[in-house]
Amino acid sequence: MSKRMSYALAVLVLLLAVTLRLWAFTTLPIGISNVELDQIDLLQDAVEQGSIRVFYNLDNQGREGLFAMVLAIAKAIFGEGSIGLRLPALFSSIISVALMYTLGVRLYGRIAGVAAALLLSVMMWAALLARLIVVEAVLPMLVTAIALTLARAMPVYARTRAETTNTQDFAALGILLGLSLYIHPSGLMMVLGAMIFVAYIILLRRPLSLRWLSYIGFSILMLLIVAMPYLISTIRLPELNAGGRLFGNFGGITLSSIDSLVGVTVSGDTNAARNVQNRPLVDAVSGFFIVIGIIVALRNWREPRYALTLILSGFLAAPAFLADDAPNFLAMSVLLPMIALLFGLGISVMITNLPKNTRSIGILGVLVLIGANVVWTSNSLFFKWQEQEATQIAFRSELGQIAHHVDVTVEDTPTVLCYSNWANPRNIGEDRSAADIVLLMMNNDRADIRYVDCRYGFLFINGGREQQVVIPSSDILLETPPDIADWLALGTPVETLPERSVIVMSVEDTLADTLGVYTTTTPASYVTEDDVSERIPIPPPIRFAGNLTWLGYESDPIPVYEFGNVVPVTTYWRVEGLVPRDLRLFTHILLDPVTIAANVDTIHVNPTQLRERDVYIHTVGIPLTTDLPPSIYEISVGAYQETDDIRLDVFASQNVVRGNRIFLYEIQVIRNN
Repeated sequence: MSKRMSYALAVLVLLLAVTLRLWAFTTLPIGISNVELDQIDLLQDAVEQGSIRVFYNLDNQGREGLFAMVLAIAKAIFGEGSIGLRLPALFSSIISVALMYTLGVRLYGRIAGVAAALLLSVMMWAALLARLIVVEAVLPMLVTAIALTLARAMPVYARTRAETTNTQDFAALGILLGLSLYIHPSGLMMVLGAMIFVAYIILLRRPLSLRWLSYIGFSILMLLIVAMPYLISTIRLPELNAGGRLFGNFGGITLSSIDSLVGVTVSGDTNAARNVQNRPLVDAVSGFFIVIGIIVALRNWREPRYALTLILSGFLAAPAFLADDAPNFLAMSVLLPMIALLFGLGISVMITNLPKNTRSIGILGVLVLIGANVVWTSNSLFFKWQEQEATQIAFRSELGQIAHHVDVTVEDTPTVLCYSNWANPRNIGEDRSAADIVLLMMNNDRADIRYVDCRYGFLFINGGREQQVVIPSSDILLETPPDIADWLALGTPVETLPERSVIVMSVEDTLADTLGVYTTTTPASYVTEDDVSERIPIPPPIRFAGNLTWLGYESDPIPVYEFGNVVPVTTYWRVEGLVPRDLRLFTHILLDPVTIAANVDTIHVNPTQLRERDVYIHTVGIPLTTDLPPSIYEISVGAYQETDDIRLDVFASQNVVRGNRIFLYEIQVIRNN
C-alpha cells in the first residue's frame, strides 16, 4: 500500500468515525444515566465551586477530578446541556481513531494502521462511548497517545538512531503518564506498563547510549513532577486513592476473566445502558484476527514493537477483565486501543502472507468485514439499542424527550416549567428532581422558561395567550390543587411525549371571562378605621404598588372550619410591569383587623421572570392551630418585599393610598365535635 493511498484511506476512516459518532448526536441517547449524573455532580458540586483536588469524595468513594475539570472547560465554552457536556467524549473518540492510525503505521505498517483505525471506528461500544458523559470516554485516546509516545521515544526497531529522538517525545511521555493518574484508576496500570516496557528496552537493547539513558531519566523526572500531588494525596487519603478502586468486587480471577473473554466475542455486556442484548464487543471474524495478532506478537516478543503491544495489553487487561459485573464494557474501554491494534496486526499479517495475485481478494474480504460491521453497528446503535425498554429506563428517556421538545419549541412558544425549586434552580445529587434533569439536558441556553411551583401556583403568560406547560413528573399532577388542575384540563397534551408531560394552552378568552365574573362575585375592602362590618365592598381589580394588581379570588366552598383544618385561599394577580425581585405575597387569617391568628407568607413563582400582562394564581393552605378561639375570622392578603419587610401600598382611584392590605371574606372556626 502506497503512502498516498494510506493517507486517503485514513481520511475516509476518520469520516466514517465522525459519521457514526455525530449521527443523531443530540438525541442518542436522548436521556442521561446515573453514571453520567455522578460525573455531573462532581462537576457542579466540587469543580465549579472552586474545590480543586486530586481525589473527590463521591458517595464515600474516591474519584479523580481531572475529567470533571475538562467538563467545566467544555461547559464554559460550549454551554451546558447534552451537547456541551458530551463534546469532550466526542473529540476524544475521534482523536483516538487518528492516533490509532498513526500508531498502527508506526508499529506494523500502513495496512495495520488503516485496519486498526477501521475497527476502532466501527465498534458499537466505541461509537456509543463517544456520546456518554463518563470519564472512560477519554481512556482510549489516552492509552493510544501513551503507546504512540512510547513508540516514538523508545527504539522499537532494530536500528537505534539517537539523533532522531528529541526531548519533546520524552517530555510528552512523562506528562501523559502523570496526567493519566489524575483521570482514572487504570492510570496506575498505564504507568506500570510503560515502566515495564522501558525496563524491557534497557535490559534487552543493551548497551544503550548515555544520551538514551538521559532521555529516559528526563521522562521519569517529568512523570514524578506531574505526579507529586497525586502521590501526596494518595498517602494522605488512603481511603480514596485509586489502588482500592482499580479492580472490582469480582467473584474470582478465573471466573471474571473467562466471563470477560466470552463477552468480547460471544455474549457481550448484559447491561442495557451499555449494549444491545447478546451483542459481543467485536464480531467472531474480527475476534479471529485479534487472536492471530496475539499469536504473532507472542512469537515475536523479543522485538520491542510487539513487546509494547503485549505489555500494555497485559497490564490494561487486568482492570478491564476484573471489573464489577464482568463482562463490563465500561471497564473495557481502556483496552479498546489494544484490541484494535491487535486486529490491525492480524489483518496485516494475513494480507502480507497471501500470494500477491490474491491480496486484492484479501483486501476485499476485509472491506466486506468492515462494511458488515458498519451495518451491524448502525442497526444496533441507532435502532435496537435505544428501543430497548431497559435502555430507556436507564437513561430516563422520557425526561430526555421532554428536554428535546422544549429545546426545539421554546423559542416560538412561551414555556412554563412546573419546578418546585424555582428559587434555587438546578439541584445536584440526591435532591435533583425531574425538572432539574430536564434543564440539565437542554441545549438552548437562551431559553426563556418561567419557573412555577405548580403545586401551589400557576402562571398565565401574556394574559393567557398560547403557552406550553411542562410537567416533568406525574407526581406534580397528583399534588396540584383543584383550582390549578381545572385550568390544566383546558389544555391539550402533546401526544408524542409522555402522557400529560407537556400541555399546550391558549385560554386568553376563558381567563378574561373568569376574571370578569370576579368583578361582581369576589369583592374586597380596603383598610378602614371603622368597624369591619362597615367596610364598603370594592370589586377587583385593585392596584398595588410595585406594578401588581389583585384580580380576585376563588370563592371558598367551605366557609366553616374546625381546629386542625387547612384553609385554602386562591387569589389572582396581574403584573403591570417590573415587580420587586424579592416580592412575596402574604395571606392572613385575622381575629380582628390587627390580630393575626394564622398566616402564610410565600410566593411560588420567580418574580424576576414575571413580565407585563402575566397573570399569576397564588394558592396557599393555612393550618388552623388548636389554640384558636372559636370565632368569625377574616382573610386578608397583600404583598411585600422580603429583604426589608416593606409592604406594598394599596391604591384607590387617583393614586390615593388605602393601606397596605385588602380584606377578602370571612370564615367561621368552630370546635371539634
